Amino acid sequence: MNSSNTMALPVKRLARLLPVVWLAGCSSITPTWLGGSQDSTTAAAVESPAPATCRLLERQGRLRVALQDARGKWGLEPAVAMALLEPPLGGEHKRHVLPYGNAWDEYRIAQSNWSATTDNIDDAVDFLGWGGERNRQMLQLDIAQVDALYLAYRLGPGAYSQGVHRGIWIEKEAERVAERAARYSNELQQCPELVEPSRFEWQRLWSWW
Repeated sequence: MNSSNTMALPVKRLARLLPVVWLAGCSSITPTWLGGSQDSTTAAAVESPAPATCRLLERQGRLRVALQDARGKWGLEPAVAMALLEPPLGGEHKRHVLPYGNAWDEYRIAQSNWSATTDNIDDAVDFLGWGGERNRQMLQLDIAQVDALYLAYRLGPGAYSQGVHRGIWIEKEAERVAERAARYSNELQQCPELVEPSRFEWQRLWSWW
């Protein structure tokens, strides 16, 4: 047998084996229309739902803008303001804040906001910002002391400084308010753009959506 015949035999065998190899490779690939696995780059990404606090602010435009304004004007953190507001947050025709004594009248005089009402969410959040800043300065409180800010807001700076809150129910309530603020703060980290102070007047239109 010459050399050309000895080389032809393996080539012919290889040619017969190629269809078998090709079919074996195809058998390991499951078409996507049969439910086979897809490449990670083409698989649809499953997004986790937005936190409840973010969804709330997306729905309630007036509350969202009020929080933005108080943050820009008073430095009041949105999570703290939301924790101080009376639940349900942003509801209509209810008292959103529970000022002590004549604190509400003091606020209206100081801000020349004579028509302010506690059932107006804009006025309520602005009052919290005003009162929080005043009490923080008077009592030398840290802005992170949410429980102390709550007690000073509900009792007044004089009663708080005298320690009348110690050992009564409102002290536990202050702890719950601080816990709510921490939860809101964690959730708002997922949607910081919703609570950034508005830089353009046209963004006010957002409050109606």
